[in-house]
Amino acid sequence: MGGTAHKPYPKHVWSPSGGWWAQPKAWKRNTAIIGLGAAAVVGFVFKKSADLEQRTLYPRVWIPSMMWSKQFKTKDDPNFQPPESL
Repeated sequence: MGGTAHKPYPKHVWSPSGGWWAQPKAWKRNTAIIGLGAAAVVGFVFKKSADLEQRTLYPRVWIPSMMWSKQFKTKDDPNFQPPESL
């Protein structure tokens, strides 16, 4: 029962991912480091994008970016009425 032995493969082939049936020792730690790094980059890009966001026309309906956009938090237009939800 179970699987069979691995098929023969060339030993001289180098691969950056570790080759056939690779199982690096610290794969969990490496995955966590890359995950945290990716989350930090995505968070930085999201914050920078939200800081720079400007709309020339107010949306007709509510959109999620209204929750974090400075333009809608400052209420610089005294006649602005937030759009109603759909």
